[in-house]
Amino acid sequence: MDFRKLGEEIVAKAVKWGAGEAEACLENVKSFEVNVRKGEIETLKRSVSRGLGLRVFIDKQLGFAYTSDLSPQAVDETIKKAIELAGITEPKPWQGLPDFGPQSPADLDLYDSGLAAVPDDRKIALAREAERIALAEDKRITNSEGGSFSDSERELGLFSSKGISNLMRETRCSFGVYVVAGEGDNMQGGGWESSKRFFKEMDPVEKVAKTAAKRAVDQLGPKPVVTKKVPVIFDRYAAPSFWMGVGGAFNGDAVFRKATFLTEYLGKTIVSPLITAADDPTIPRFVSSVPFDGEGQTTRRNLIIDKGILKTFLYDSQTARKAGVKANTMASRGGYRSSPSAAFMNVIVENGKDSFESLFKDVKEGLYVRGMRGSGTDAMTGSFSVGCSGFWIVDGAIAHPVDGITLGGSALEILKGIDKVADDLDMRGGVNSPSFRVAEITVGGRKG
Repeated sequence: MDFRKLGEEIVAKAVKWGAGEAEACLENVKSFEVNVRKGEIETLKRSVSRGLGLRVFIDKQLGFAYTSDLSPQAVDETIKKAIELAGITEPKPWQGLPDFGPQSPADLDLYDSGLAAVPDDRKIALAREAERIALAEDKRITNSEGGSFSDSERELGLFSSKGISNLMRETRCSFGVYVVAGEGDNMQGGGWESSKRFFKEMDPVEKVAKTAAKRAVDQLGPKPVVTKKVPVIFDRYAAPSFWMGVGGAFNGDAVFRKATFLTEYLGKTIVSPLITAADDPTIPRFVSSVPFDGEGQTTRRNLIIDKGILKTFLYDSQTARKAGVKANTMASRGGYRSSPSAAFMNVIVENGKDSFESLFKDVKEGLYVRGMRGSGTDAMTGSFSVGCSGFWIVDGAIAHPVDGITLGGSALEILKGIDKVADDLDMRGGVNSPSFRVAEITVGGRKG
């Protein structure tokens, strides 16, 4: 199917039939997924889905309709339905397509043409092998939640009456394993995975399996700690959860409604000057990169925080118009069934100048967080509370595992209390961060 030809024809027809502006999103996805437990296949799925999502605007009125049937009759019915809905919805002055016209997205090399040729048996074998190695790695590993493999091949087209005519093809593949160590009341789980655009670039199965096993075993035998204020080190793999919680407060529409604790902080210091962060979905071959965003705009690096100073809030075109601000818009789209909305795509907190080991230096007593049960930050109030697991630190060294403890306080105080940032950034997903240390956070354990 020629997505470009079909998309442009749909937009032209929508305008001809009465839409003032029109935007078509076409999507075709092929996916594979297998889960293996104790060497046996538990689930095996292969799916193909495709569809059209159509937004039309008539005198600032929005109509949106979608269909999974791309036959000419179904497409025509969807166009008519979107136009019909636009005629009965309430007009809002900020509604309409983005102001920009045709774009020239870069080729970010996101499509693995060889993925389709990888046999299913090899994918299943990879999930089995990851589980087998992890189970055999340590005698204290007693159970498994399973090994898994998944991949997808996606074609996306975005077309508008303002001349946008963008196409992208992307692939993703990942595998991983989760195992359980210990018995009775002393049981801990650990998992790991590798996710890439290209099949041949995934991590070696031994590395993934052994990392999962080690993460489970290392947490065995947690001991309680007394509630107190101590330095807290966030591991580079736990840190993204923390930043995701804070990131919710950057939403421009929430700022307009004064529903975020950062409303008055644009251009002001919100975090330690050791922190610089950007949204950069332009990295070739990276799993969170995209050539254009959910509104069809060519992606670029957007600076979010510069040496502790908040440089931008997060807007899509409509929320920027609503708020009356000029901003570099950033939008994502969940697929053809969704409309675009403001969102970060690939957040990167820059490396600091300290080694990971130096974060422990001079910590007489403290916490090393390796896992968080949620993100912790209330975007409206700025309060921070989250359960976590990791290790207790005594005299600059790991003393014993901890689990089921909480961190609490003010997000702003925690952000400004960051006093060391490591140089150990490992790019893995949509939010990436080096390890960092906060001078003091209240750690909730048992009463003293």
